[in-house]
Amino acid sequence: MRKIFRLCLKLTLVFIGSFMLVGFLTKLYRPGITKSFRHMSEVGRYILKKVRNYNPADVLCAFDIDFTLIQPDHPACYVPNIQKHLQILKDIENKHPKIDPSVAFSHIFAEPQRVVDNGIYALLEKLKNVPRIAFTATATGPFENVKRLEVLRYEQLLEKHLQFNCNAAEDDFVLEECPSYRGTKPIFYKGVLCSNSERGTTTKGSVLCAFLRKLNWVPKLVVLVDDRSKNLRDTYAALKKDFPHTKFIGIRYLGAHDYCPRGISPKDYRDYLMNCFSRTQVYENR
Repeated sequence: MRKIFRLCLKLTLVFIGSFMLVGFLTKLYRPGITKSFRHMSEVGRYILKKVRNYNPADVLCAFDIDFTLIQPDHPACYVPNIQKHLQILKDIENKHPKIDPSVAFSHIFAEPQRVVDNGIYALLEKLKNVPRIAFTATATGPFENVKRLEVLRYEQLLEKHLQFNCNAAEDDFVLEECPSYRGTKPIFYKGVLCSNSERGTTTKGSVLCAFLRKLNWVPKLVVLVDDRSKNLRDTYAALKKDFPHTKFIGIRYLGAHDYCPRGISPKDYRDYLMNCFSRTQVYENR
């Protein structure tokens, strides 16, 4: 009886150990996400250490815009408040299934913007010889009283003295190979690449590959700094498929997660989002 008990105990321990090991390895192996940081100084040290092994002309550094470079300075747009009221956002999205949240959130661009981490200035200065772009899922083309959203995003960065340059032959071009969404396509404008919505007909990964093909360029290293793990995974998968010899470093940047100077009530948060979605519905149905 004791032998059976010991055997059962041993098998149980082996099972638990295997289960814990699988969980650990699953957490450890996150395709597309090389590192996660909460401070731009940490991002900078890591990137500079990696790119020094390459000719600057063989590297592309891409920085997400929203919640990585800049963010709206409004309580409804602070990450901790968004996380706290996430169910409200889901409820509103479910009530407006035909409205793309990425398009509805274009309204928040009208809010005053703040730089997420001033450490970005020192990093960009040290990367001045490396091709670099701002990379956003922002929709392109006109929206309400804005003639071109991609121009607005460029101007918002310029206002904060954040400029990007990848030595492209043209400053303003459409990625014609990408499928159309809402009558527009992904666009590159003066260092800013807009993938035309996260829920449209493209992903950040597919757009970046189309961008590289447009430039007829195969970089040896691509670095993407983004707050969303999905964008990092999509880019990793797309590059692995279309540019298998290009090394990818995906950095999840969580600096905006620590900024929340003011809270917001559930009612005020709901009202703010409803205004965004209602105005978008009116515009899309015009």
